[in-house]
Amino acid sequence: MSSKPVNSRRFLATIRARLTLWWTTITLGTCALICTLLYIGLSYSLSREVDGFLEGEMQEFTTIVEEEQHLGFDEIEGGIRRELGSRLRKDLTFRLLDASGKLVVTSDTHDAFHPADDAVTLPKSSSGVVFNTLQPAGAPWPYRICSQWVTLADKNRYQTQAVYRLDHFASSLAGFRQLCFAAMAVAAGLSVVCGLVLAGRSLQPVRRMTDTARRIGAENLTARLAHSGTGDELDALAGVLNDMLARLERQFGEIQRFTADAAHELRTPIAALRGNMEIALNQQADVEELRLVIEESIDQFDKLSRIADDLLLLARADAGRSFLQTGPVNLTETARDMVDLYGAIANERDIELSLADGKPVEMFGDDTRIRQLLSNLLDNALRYTPNGGRVMVSVAPADENVELRVSDNGPGIAPEHIARIFDRFYRADAARTSATGGSGLGLAICRSIAQAHNGTIGIASQVGAGTEFVVSLPFRMETSPDSTAH
Repeated sequence: MSSKPVNSRRFLATIRARLTLWWTTITLGTCALICTLLYIGLSYSLSREVDGFLEGEMQEFTTIVEEEQHLGFDEIEGGIRRELGSRLRKDLTFRLLDASGKLVVTSDTHDAFHPADDAVTLPKSSSGVVFNTLQPAGAPWPYRICSQWVTLADKNRYQTQAVYRLDHFASSLAGFRQLCFAAMAVAAGLSVVCGLVLAGRSLQPVRRMTDTARRIGAENLTARLAHSGTGDELDALAGVLNDMLARLERQFGEIQRFTADAAHELRTPIAALRGNMEIALNQQADVEELRLVIEESIDQFDKLSRIADDLLLLARADAGRSFLQTGPVNLTETARDMVDLYGAIANERDIELSLADGKPVEMFGDDTRIRQLLSNLLDNALRYTPNGGRVMVSVAPADENVELRVSDNGPGIAPEHIARIFDRFYRADAARTSATGGSGLGLAICRSIAQAHNGTIGIASQVGAGTEFVVSLPFRMETSPDSTAH
């Protein structure tokens, strides 16, 4: 089975073919319009020329009739025939009709309008010169007739006519039509060729972009689409696609790091659980040893459960699904509860943990998730603040938002780590493990919770002076139909 019809259909579906078709259509339409206007103009010009010629000849014939009427109509007819016999083209006829339309004088022995009932006669009330066109039955060409009433010496009215055969007129128009058709055929061929060439050259950047895009994959996200430097729409498209590729490369890298970090974080508790199970299978282990093994396994299970819950929350945030159960929140009371909850840990480490005095602040949000956010920030602050240090929590309105601040006077964070501090599984201190530095998901979850409330979270830190986290939340977040998690 031949593939030519399929290839033809595929080509006709291309932008190049459509551009060529549009170009050809517009070109032919323009040519047709120009030819039509020229044809109308030529026809009008030739008609005016014929009418002017006929009017002059008819006036000359009328003068002859008026001057030589005493000789008789037969003499007038003979003289006119002799005069017209010298014309190379037998395309002009003079006719004289009486008031009833009867042919009196004709310069053509084979008058195409004879008998009289086929002749063109003027209404008796008409005055001046009248033009009309008539094609007698069986005649190959139409005739242009110029007519006028005239009163002779016998007081009778007669109709003088000058009749011109329009064969030359028709052949001129036919020749012009053929010329127009030939010009349109040439224009069609040239427009198709030129359209294909111009469309092909115009779409070369698109083909280069397509070839580059085919080479881009998960293993090669660094390639970018080339710019032509013209600043046209294709350059703008290349810029947009390059920005998209940069985002995809960055997100793909984050996914790879996230996967590797998640596997690393899960490997430690799984290895510990396996070791505990091997100890439990040892027949020489006593009851007390088995109890310790089970207790440690429960701790590892709790850790795995927390990691799984955190990953699930982040996955829902990435998918754009809300995980909030919103309602009125007394943020000041929530902050006081969390400070009281972590007070014992702070006292154990000789750290001063306090809530700044301020007016009660209420907002609309998810109290449970805000407590989780505060818990992560306080755990992070207490973990890195040295003994004898200070951690301060404050809640205060700021324009249309409420600001929740958690500051400490710990060692601070180096500037090179600030940009990645909210990344998942990222630890500013690489020496810390999940046992000493948490899972590395706490600050990422804080950012997701703040963003879910249409808020933001920022950090200001100075090495040796301390760190401050600032969470800005709207008093009343804009909710959507699926804003409540179930």
